[in-house]
Amino acid sequence: MRWTKVVALAAAGSLSLAACSGGSEGGSSSSTTADPNAANNQDFTKVPASAGFEPDAKGPVTVQGAKSGGTLTWNVNAIPENTDPSTQYYQDVAGIHKLTTRTLTSYAMRGNKSVLVPDLATNLGEMSDDKLSWKFTLKKGIKYEDGTPIKASDIAYSVKRSFAQEEMPGGPTFQNEYFKDGDKYKGPWKSGENYAGVTADDAAGTITFNLSKPMQTLPYFAAFTMFSPVPKAKDTKTNYQLKWVATGPYKIESYSKGSKLTLVKNTNWDAKSDPSRTQYPDRIVFNFNRDNATTAKAIMADNGSDQTTASYDGVDASILQQVLGPKKNQVATGPSNCVTYVTMDTTTVPLEVRKAIATAWPYDQIRIAGGLTTFDYAPAKSYGAPQVPGFSFQETPGLTGTGKGDPAKAKQMLQQAGKSNFELSYYYASDDDTAKKVEAVRKPLLEAAGFKVKSIPVAQSELRKKRIETSHNVNLYQGTNGWCYDWPGGDSIYPPLFASSLPVNGGVGNIKNKALDKEMSDISQLPLEQQGPKWSAIDKRLRDTVLPALPYNYSKGSAIFGSKVNNVQIDPNQGFPDLALVWVG
Repeated sequence: MRWTKVVALAAAGSLSLAACSGGSEGGSSSSTTADPNAANNQDFTKVPASAGFEPDAKGPVTVQGAKSGGTLTWNVNAIPENTDPSTQYYQDVAGIHKLTTRTLTSYAMRGNKSVLVPDLATNLGEMSDDKLSWKFTLKKGIKYEDGTPIKASDIAYSVKRSFAQEEMPGGPTFQNEYFKDGDKYKGPWKSGENYAGVTADDAAGTITFNLSKPMQTLPYFAAFTMFSPVPKAKDTKTNYQLKWVATGPYKIESYSKGSKLTLVKNTNWDAKSDPSRTQYPDRIVFNFNRDNATTAKAIMADNGSDQTTASYDGVDASILQQVLGPKKNQVATGPSNCVTYVTMDTTTVPLEVRKAIATAWPYDQIRIAGGLTTFDYAPAKSYGAPQVPGFSFQETPGLTGTGKGDPAKAKQMLQQAGKSNFELSYYYASDDDTAKKVEAVRKPLLEAAGFKVKSIPVAQSELRKKRIETSHNVNLYQGTNGWCYDWPGGDSIYPPLFASSLPVNGGVGNIKNKALDKEMSDISQLPLEQQGPKWSAIDKRLRDTVLPALPYNYSKGSAIFGSKVNNVQIDPNQGFPDLALVWVG
């Protein structure tokens, strides 16, 4: 069987994608230098395309001016529930695993962009002629923390463990849909290790994934930690998350779940083979369940050990004026992979009314009432995040994600459509102070635009359940009000939001359009370098002719840090700092 090697998909320009035959941005050199000045870029008027392919990337990675040694501390509020590499599915856990766990492919920062690079694999994969298999070849000489060699079968075993979803729920499930017999296989503990969807040849150092349908974006999927090696002999099943075996620059010294994780240098990590990580601090400590405001104030005070302390919990309101002024060099912010929406039920709200809603919507007033700052968002103008490779944005007039709205014009639009006093209905959390402040602003402004507003108070604990109820009880804010892509490709954005097969309120707008379904399926099968503009066209057409939601916010990731913490950069495909590039001193 002939295999086709993935070619480079390098981000060319700010919002475009170029295909070429080799690497890009230093990928062919013997080492990669990270940009230490990219961390504090605050310009979000144009978000550069990110996560193009750099298939020839090499290690080691160096950061200009960086020093080795010292202890870096992360004080954070969130408590990781599951850190098992085969089943982790959370932003913060993925960030931690970047330090300890190498995968077949990985994201690497290049300036203020991230690109997809080969990590444990020699390239970004080879696809078979029939598009139903992907093969990866491992780099030679890669070792675990104890010096034993990593084998292709170890990665196969980790992927098979990801199917043990009864024992370890909550992980990614794309493999169930795309991998051969993925809907039947229950993991190695129940179904055994003989699984047709994943095969390995240790002698050749290859691992092959056999699919039930083509998946052009599998190289992105291969950056999930389920595509890291797990040695079967050291698998403690559901306890493996407490002491996983390291392959990255750091290994576990101690871990008290819910409280503290301490990492130290892994002496068997091979920097020359790693194009996305560094190994500067001697020790990296994570303290969980820390109060946000207390942490933020201590970091800004910048005394003693707080000078080498950081937090990825964003910017607490208590320090906002400091990070906007004298402490502006102690915050990093960047694009996230998330977009939020004001969803509208297309089956019960006519298009003319949806357009009037867009005209009336008081974006600015609602954000002010909600306490959002420029560290939290940029105004959204599309359903997909603009940093996805190949996204070529074209604005829809009047849909800019900002402004105070035009109630007089909206009222006129309703009158012309014969829909005066059209009732808008939605749930809001009546036991949340911020939600109440937003509602106190939103309802009267919508009423001033000629709508009748039925806002239904519910407990915050009930809100998520109410928004996904499989009926049309309300017509705004139902279904998916925000979406974070799992990888930077249109197939992880548009079908999950707009496919006809979704249940009522399972996506955005309850669109039922078989022609759109076929178009999305056809685009998904195209070579990746051809997909971006076509997904962009769908995005614009949906905004122009269907308007199932108002694009609201492009989310941001923010981190604060002491004066001796350096090179904190937000990976735009994670909305999270790249922990493997930070140094202290």
